[in-house]
Amino acid sequence: MSVRKITMLALSALSFCAATVQASELLVNGGFENGGGSLSGWVVADQAGGSGSWFLQSGTGSPLNGFSVPAPPGPTHAAMTDQGGPGSHVLLQSFVVPTIVTSAILNFDYFISNQGGAFITPGSLDFAVAPNQQARVDIITAGADPFSLAVGDILANIYQTQVGDPLVSGYNTINANLTALFAAHAGETLVLRFSEVDNQLFFNNGVDNVSLDVTGSSTTLPEPGTLPLLGLAVVGVGLLRRRKPA
Repeated sequence: MSVRKITMLALSALSFCAATVQASELLVNGGFENGGGSLSGWVVADQAGGSGSWFLQSGTGSPLNGFSVPAPPGPTHAAMTDQGGPGSHVLLQSFVVPTIVTSAILNFDYFISNQGGAFITPGSLDFAVAPNQQARVDIITAGADPFSLAVGDILANIYQTQVGDPLVSGYNTINANLTALFAAHAGETLVLRFSEVDNQLFFNNGVDNVSLDVTGSSTTLPEPGTLPLLGLAVVGVGLLRRRKPA
């Protein structure tokens, strides 16, 4: 067998060890359409003693009060807060970061309607801290309290209402590149959190089309039947070295 043919076989064998790229969606029910519309796959937490919660929403009315809101962008359901009085509400989903991440992009459609006259953003999600009228989106650690704003619990703040922001906004698409964050937390369980707190007046916060697309690479080991080819690769390299002039 010629050296050239051995080299070709070697390259063919080594291709079985090439890195493969795999794309995956880390979240479930990001469109809130499962089962004809539901919050399945998500965890809702409401601060004790408050009013309201996160609800499934459709049409152009808010879930409890029927306030005018835009229809969900895709296709028929969204998650939305509504209340009859002060409260603090979080919508959570945990996920496992792949061991090797080359790209991680978070996307979601976001709606806000604040009837409280202004955004007020103390460093707390406690509705008993007055005044407090805000919404935010974070990546937090798996062991964090759902309402925590401790520095060690928040790995990334994706969005936060600011004093002076428009009181009504959306649905707007928000995206965030989380590649570096995920690379630093490979293999860990993290949590995506949507939070809203209100103690001034009604606040509708809508979320839809939540997607966390991750691309990762992994090394594919050769099948047992390809091992002889790998042996030829080694032989080919040896022959090439022996035939090379001194």
